[in-house]
Amino acid sequence: MQLSKYSIGVGDRFGMQARAQLSAIIEARSLALCVVPVWNKSNREHSIIGTGPLEQRAAVEEAIRDYAFTGEYHVDADHINMSNVEQFIEACDFFTLDVADFSGKAAEPQAIRDFLQRHQDLIGQRLDIEGVEEGLCASSEEAEAIAGKYLLAVQEAGRLYRHIAAQKGEGNFIAE
Repeated sequence: MQLSKYSIGVGDRFGMQARAQLSAIIEARSLALCVVPVWNKSNREHSIIGTGPLEQRAAVEEAIRDYAFTGEYHVDADHINMSNVEQFIEACDFFTLDVADFSGKAAEPQAIRDFLQRHQDLIGQRLDIEGVEEGLCASSEEAEAIAGKYLLAVQEAGRLYRHIAAQKGEGNFIAE
């Protein structure tokens, strides 16, 4: 599953706004602005108002039926991690992986060494990015510092992604 070029995060915080939000999406489409709505709600938001992902999905589906909407749309498990992903698996098809707790924490030294060894070909290579004037180029020391800061978060994102894929099937969801 792939997200269309233009999407908009739609936060129906109280489970009562999906119809109005979808109406705005339909109006935008009538003006040739084709955006895909992604209804998002985090575990924290669900716990504050006493809802769950299945209720969020039901509110979205009701609005979709009411308007006979045939366009693409998604329901997002917003800012999820391994401690709360399970409750979102059935209801959601879009997952915003939150691994911020792992950023800045070092991975195991051997994992860092293995990573740098596997990606030796990228060290010292210029990486050109459209819109960035100067290309990026990391020395061995810089690559090690970057891996030291972010590899653990990347590993956790991979673990979370594989967990979701094992249950939903590869290609049956969007991860960001």
